[in-house]
Amino acid sequence: MSGSLFTAWRPDEAARTQLAALLAAIQVACPAHGLQVKPRRPDQWHVTLCFIGDQVMHLVTPELLGGFAEVGTVIPAHDFTIERLAYWPRSGAVVALPHTCPTLLALCDATDKALRVLDIRSQEVTRQPHITLAYLPRHLPAQSWLDGVDCAGDRLRVGSFELLCSPGGRYESLGHWPLTAADATPPVQQASLF
Repeated sequence: MSGSLFTAWRPDEAARTQLAALLAAIQVACPAHGLQVKPRRPDQWHVTLCFIGDQVMHLVTPELLGGFAEVGTVIPAHDFTIERLAYWPRSGAVVALPHTCPTLLALCDATDKALRVLDIRSQEVTRQPHITLAYLPRHLPAQSWLDGVDCAGDRLRVGSFELLCSPGGRYESLGHWPLTAADATPPVQQASLF
């Protein structure tokens, strides 16, 4: 198996329903001047916590899986809400950005730290958690119409995380860990970009 390797949170059924409604609102709000919103499938929705790299399946060892299991014991289950939508011109992605959530950022940090303990350097630690819902053409100017889409909704529950491999267009779970710590958020090690 080859492809990208990363830790991620994936939405449960209730969160997928809420994100589907948000995607529908994006499609309705899209101006009719030739833009085409290309939605991502619900099975592709996730928040990348830490991007380990491409073609690095050899790093998946019992020690690494054990390190991620330990992460689940130090980070509590938590919720976040969507603050706003953004268009990223370089990739063309339309992303949902959460309100600042220290526990979600601490989960990003903790998965990266589990790698560093094994002397593995992640390719990218997530500093701005997001969910890619759709794509527009790349390199467009700012898409101010996204500001008018109502992002209010229920809290999205982060009760676990996974180690995912992406061998093209789909995600295969190589491990799944519940978040079982008491309700105390560890300090965030990275600066937030919100």
